[in-house]
Amino acid sequence: MAHGNLSDLVFLGLLVFAGQWFVCPHTLFQDVGPFKAQFSTQTPDMSATLKLGGGLLLTIGMMLSGVSWNPVNGKMAGFAGMVGMGYIAYHLFQLDGNFVPRLLYVYAFVVFLGALHICVFPSNPLPKKTNATKNNHGNFSDLIALSLLAVALSWYFYPQHLNQDLGPLKAQFKNPSADLSTLSKFVAGLFLFIALMFSGVKWNPINGKMGGMGGFIASGYTAFSVYKADGEKFIPQLFYVYALVLFLGALHIFAFPSNPLLPKPDKTA
Repeated sequence: MAHGNLSDLVFLGLLVFAGQWFVCPHTLFQDVGPFKAQFSTQTPDMSATLKLGGGLLLTIGMMLSGVSWNPVNGKMAGFAGMVGMGYIAYHLFQLDGNFVPRLLYVYAFVVFLGALHICVFPSNPLPKKTNATKNNHGNFSDLIALSLLAVALSWYFYPQHLNQDLGPLKAQFKNPSADLSTLSKFVAGLFLFIALMFSGVKWNPINGKMGGMGGFIASGYTAFSVYKADGEKFIPQLFYVYALVLFLGALHIFAFPSNPLLPKPDKTA
């Protein structure tokens, strides 16, 4: 059973972080106890990205808690999560020239712990294969994974696209900054982690319920926030596309999973 282990402790931490990003984003722009301010200037672009990132933190947390992680289904996502969080920690260290305690280190550390747990120290044995066992690859969750992987890589290697009009889509960001660049690198790591969760897990009628609910909240809140920020006018932008992809992925694992529920092990055997 997935509950009561490290993945649930990480879930609780990510739930708190998501709440902070949703309700108290100003705390990232000021010193908090021993932690120096993470960012300097709050802008509409920063606000929109924090809301998107908060939704991703929530979704990751709920996936970590809802899935029974075994020696196979967490390998890809866990490795991706460790790489993404290691990269943002290295980036922060490079920016400051030495270690300056900041909240992004805390967020990255907690996500890293969750990734390490599902990649190296999963709490459940590998389920036995039966005639009903399906291969989870090639279905709708993999299409979502490929889409989110493309988003993550584009944020890492060509973030300038967010400042440009792309066909009918208007530029998402209006005011590029060093703060926005750092936040975008962290959010890219979250996209990478979620993408490989969608691909690596055999989603069934139980294990996708929490993650699906998190995805609904993330996609709905992201789209609503962009709509409100634009003066309650629909202006086609990339964040709407991300919200749609997250919603479709959440709907798939919540309501239309591709695998049957695994039989419970026979305790009398």
